[in-house]
Amino acid sequence: MYEVTESTTPTAIAKSPYPVKTSEWDLHDIYQLEELTQLITHICNGISMFGVGCVISVKDFQRKETRLPKAVSIGLFLQTLIQPLTGFLLAMLLQMSKYDALAMVVIASAPSAPYASVLSYWGDGNVALSVCIATLSTALSIGMMPMWFFLYSSVWSRQHFIVAYPLDIAQYLLLIIVPVGFGMATKWCMPKVSKYIARVCSIMFLSSVVICSLLYLIFHTDHFRAGWHLYLSALLLPFIGFFLGFLMAFVLRLPYEVCIAISLAVGSVNGPLAITVALHSFEGATKVVQVVLQLPAIYALFAPVEGIVWSLMYKMVDEVFSKAHPALCGTGSV
Repeated sequence: MYEVTESTTPTAIAKSPYPVKTSEWDLHDIYQLEELTQLITHICNGISMFGVGCVISVKDFQRKETRLPKAVSIGLFLQTLIQPLTGFLLAMLLQMSKYDALAMVVIASAPSAPYASVLSYWGDGNVALSVCIATLSTALSIGMMPMWFFLYSSVWSRQHFIVAYPLDIAQYLLLIIVPVGFGMATKWCMPKVSKYIARVCSIMFLSSVVICSLLYLIFHTDHFRAGWHLYLSALLLPFIGFFLGFLMAFVLRLPYEVCIAISLAVGSVNGPLAITVALHSFEGATKVVQVVLQLPAIYALFAPVEGIVWSLMYKMVDEVFSKAHPALCGTGSV
C-alpha cells in the first residue's frame, strides 16, 4: 500500500544488532501473519463504525453549539502537525536506534484512528466530530505522511522516502465512510432499534481489541522482546495526544463533549495503517522489517487500551460534575 525506495545495502543490514531470521520463507510468514491480523482488525473496525453511524445523524453535523469548523480545525492541527513533532521529539529524547526512530515517525505521522469514534461514544463525547477528524486526517495523510517522514527521518537516514497512493488512502476512507453511512441510514429507518445495535457494535470493538491483542502476542512474540524505551514511547505518544487535545480544546472554551472528542481523536493514531506502512516501507529486508515492526506492534497493542481508560475517565468526570457544574460538562461551553 505504501512504498519506500531505499538504498540500504546487505552489508549495512548485516550490521544490525538485532538477532533475527533471514530466510525468504520467514519474510513471507511475517507478511502472511500481518495480513491476517489486519483483515480481522478491518472487519471488527467496520462493524464498530457501523455502530457509530447508528448513534449520529445529519443534524449532529449541523449543531451550532458544537462549533464544528473550529473543533475540526483544532483536531486536525494537533493530529497532523503536533503529533508528528511529538513522535520526533520522543525518538530524539529516548535516543532511539535508526529503524526504531523511523518506525516512531511513521506512527506519529499516521492519521486519527476510526476507533476514536467508539471511544467518544463510550466517553459521552461528540461522535460526529470524531468521525470528521478521522475522515479528514485520513484524506490528508496522502500528503502529510510522506512530508513528515521525509522531514523527520532525515535526522537518522536519507535513504528512505514514503509514497502514498490515492487508491490505498481511498480504501481506508471507505472503511470509515461506508459503515458510518449504513449506520446513519439504519438510525433513520429504525431509530428505536439503532441504539441497541450501537451498543452491540461497540462491544465488538472491545472484542476486537482482545482478539487482536491475543493474535499479536501469539504470532508476534519477537516484536515484544524490545527495550524499555519502545514500551515507554508507545505509552507516552497517545498520552501526550490525549492530554494536549483536551487542554487546547478546553483553553479555547469549547464544550466538554467536544473537548473529549478532540482529545480521543488526537491521541488515537491509526495503528493498523502504521503497521501497513512499516511493512511495505521496508519490504525485502527481513532483518529491517522485523526490527521496524516492533514499535508499531507494541503501539497497536497498548494504544486502544489506553484510549478506553481515558474515555471511561471522561465519562466519570462528566457524571460527577455535570449536575454541580453544567458549564464545565455536557454541552455547556467552558
